[in-house]
Amino acid sequence: MPDFIFDIPTRTLAIYFSLVTVALMLVGMVVVKPLLRLLMGTGPDFNETIGHATSGFSLFYGLLLGLLTVAAYQNNERIKEGILNEATTLGSLYADMNSYPEPVRSDMRAMLRDYVLFTIHKDWPAHRAGEVLNGGFNRTAAMRQELAGFEPLTRGEDIIHAEVVGAFQDFSRSRQQRLTGVTTEIPDVLWYAVLVGAGINLLLLVMLKMRQLQHFVLGTLTAFFLGVILFVIVTLDRPLRGEAGLDPGPFELLWERSMVWDEPLG
Repeated sequence: MPDFIFDIPTRTLAIYFSLVTVALMLVGMVVVKPLLRLLMGTGPDFNETIGHATSGFSLFYGLLLGLLTVAAYQNNERIKEGILNEATTLGSLYADMNSYPEPVRSDMRAMLRDYVLFTIHKDWPAHRAGEVLNGGFNRTAAMRQELAGFEPLTRGEDIIHAEVVGAFQDFSRSRQQRLTGVTTEIPDVLWYAVLVGAGINLLLLVMLKMRQLQHFVLGTLTAFFLGVILFVIVTLDRPLRGEAGLDPGPFELLWERSMVWDEPLG
């Protein structure tokens, strides 16, 4: 899908998809159907022949749409899980900093708060536009360097530091999982198959021989539902892109419940 599709408000995009598929159906009934009748003719078994072709096509096309919808949903859930794990690990790191001596404790807690604020107010708007900012990488590198420079002086500090380093690695993996949501998408070749299949589906509906009103109602309902399915797949295609993308709720909750109280005043 072109990038500008994801810049359209979700409600407007849903209306566009439904209107386009219904409009194509109506154009097919008015323009294409008479031409097909001239070329192919009609007969008593015409609808039966079309029905045989439609049944086989609908089976494979429905299977394709179903698999794509499930795959897009699973990608969405995977990114959502990465976001939750990243925020949860950050909360654990922030709490574990209480066991560190100064100035590492204050420096790390300040960097963690800065990272969360940057993620909410800078990184997420960039994700909505399909971008990844370098600020998150730089902040992560600074925290990693701070932890690497700490030298435990007691057995207790050594145990806690080993746990914190392990948690930081989990945070890095979850962060990378979240960032993949910016670029995760259905391959172009599959979109080609979906759009070609949608066109064939509408064409087979147009070819049916029935009264005009019946054809209009059946075709409109089918085309409308096809537009809805395409809209759902597009919306789930890019988990962090556009208005329908996942929100930074876990980070906002972490900030409000744990970090905002430690933010310096003034």
